Amino acid sequence: MKLFIALLLNALLLVGLAGWLRAEYRRAAPSLRRWLLPALALRLGTGLLPHGPDSRYMSFWGQALTAQFWARPRAAWALWQGHEIHAGAQVLDSYQWSNTLFTIKILGLLNLASLSSEWLNSMYLSLFCLAGCWVLVRTLARLFPAAPVGAGVLAFLLWPSVVWWASGITKEALLLGSGAALTALFLNELYGSPLGDWWARLGSWLLLGLLAWLHLRLRYFFALPLLGCLLALAGTTLATRRGWLPAGWRWQLLVLLGGAGLAGLLVVLVGGEPVSKVFVTSQLWQNYLHGLATSAGRPHLVYAGLEPTLGSMAQYFPLAAFQALAQPWLGESAAPLYVVAGIENLLLIGLLAVAGWRVARGRPGHLPAGLVLALLLYSVVLAGLIGLSTPNLGTLHRYRAVLLPWLLWLLLQSDYARRLLRRLGLAG
Repeated sequence: MKLFIALLLNALLLVGLAGWLRAEYRRAAPSLRRWLLPALALRLGTGLLPHGPDSRYMSFWGQALTAQFWARPRAAWALWQGHEIHAGAQVLDSYQWSNTLFTIKILGLLNLASLSSEWLNSMYLSLFCLAGCWVLVRTLARLFPAAPVGAGVLAFLLWPSVVWWASGITKEALLLGSGAALTALFLNELYGSPLGDWWARLGSWLLLGLLAWLHLRLRYFFALPLLGCLLALAGTTLATRRGWLPAGWRWQLLVLLGGAGLAGLLVVLVGGEPVSKVFVTSQLWQNYLHGLATSAGRPHLVYAGLEPTLGSMAQYFPLAAFQALAQPWLGESAAPLYVVAGIENLLLIGLLAVAGWRVARGRPGHLPAGLVLALLLYSVVLAGLIGLSTPNLGTLHRYRAVLLPWLLWLLLQSDYARRLLRRLGLAG
């Protein structure tokens, strides 16, 4: 029975993948479609490489969850809704909003198709992330033809640290894939042409809701800024189209900040404890203390005087956002991870400087001002949250992989960046 179910599920997956690849190849612009198969091969190949203890830990408990399911199939609903997993004498008892527990449950389901093969699970998650990122890159190229296609290709499909951390059995693969896909659907509704019939629109909105829920359950510290900024962008864009909001980026920024703040307040009022002010500050503080405790003898961030209060964290927020994008410095450590991260940070700082210079000269690119401001606001907020809660620079580099492609896409919009992309063979 197990083998039959696995063969059936994988056969359906292969048929669906073949159809999806054929359809995406036809939909993509000529300058983009040549990257589909190389990006797929790169993501799948990278996912098969070892990704550290977190992947092994989640795989172990995912296999234990699947074993419990096969032992008592009729109790499946209670098993997957619960927060306790048994593996012989070992017991994993997690908080119900734990993103590790949620990822373990996803792996437990995937084991039905993979027969608990870590390699196959790695391919499933890598494929999910690639699909979400590819659909977003294709959607951006179609909605904003004046923007360089290569910017999306490099940022979401080829950037080394993004490909590394968002591949295989990692939360980042699920998080980036779901965030990219839901943003693609959202921007298509906001800037694109409505889908064909009523059923297609309904299906799009249902998928959008499912992806938003998945993104929220995976890591709500990351999901809330994205969802809040997208909702604020929708309000700003619609208000501008109806003439309720004067043209100009200053007015749009003001409305975006207000809309994002109102969206955040609504989420806190409706969401209860998991997103309350006290819970968020305490979680940031506990993560910061845990990061300090596990970083002894290695380069890490320290905020002298930081306290678990909203005022204290707001005071350190700008510094945390900067350090999340700039550290580790090149030369801070001879360990390979830190050297690679230092080189990447030099490139990132260089792109920030060039983008700032081009904006100062009045040549920022060809994207709608509201979209740029919304994604920039999301990037800054997320960078601050990551920097505050993650003093361990290795972990920070991994968490940042979900933020980095959005910021890179914005930084690669200038005419100068277009020439650079052309030299790299990413013209379009």
